[in-house]
Amino acid sequence: MKKIFVLMLFGLLAGAAFAASCAADAYRKTCASCTFDSNGKVDQSCSGGYKQSGIACTSAAYPIMSTKYAAGQCPQVDACAAELSSCVSQYSSGDDRDDCREGSVSTCYHAADRCTQRAAIACGEIEDPCNAPAFILMAALALAGFAYYRKN
Repeated sequence: MKKIFVLMLFGLLAGAAFAASCAADAYRKTCASCTFDSNGKVDQSCSGGYKQSGIACTSAAYPIMSTKYAAGQCPQVDACAAELSSCVSQYSSGDDRDDCREGSVSTCYHAADRCTQRAAIACGEIEDPCNAPAFILMAALALAGFAYYRKN
C-alpha cells in the first residue's frame, strides 16, 4: 500500500513539473482533435473543452496562484489572459485550420504559459531556487522514486 501511495505522489509531482505547458498543450490538442467547418473555423464545443482542460491543468499546476486569483488577489493572471488575447488577435489569420497548420498562433500559447509561470511566482507559488530545467527535476524525482521503490 505504501508503494502505491509513493507512486501516486510521484505521478502527481511529475505531472506538475510538466504542467507549465498547459495552454500550449490545450491549443495543440484542439488543432489535432477538433473538426473545422468549410470556412476553417474550429468546432467551438470541442475547442471549449480543451480550453477548460487547459485551465484545469493550470489550476492544478499552480494551486496557490489559483486560490489567490479566485480571491481577487492575483491580477497578473488577467494580464496574461489579455496578453494571450492580444497575441492571438495579432497573429490569427481568421482561419483556425490555417492557423493550426502555420503555427504562429501556437507561439502565443507558449508565451501565455511563460506569462502564467511568472504570474504564479509573483502570486506566491514556490519557485525552484536553482531554476533547473524540468527534465533535471524529473530525473531527480525519478531516481528518488526508483530508489525508494527498490528499498521497499
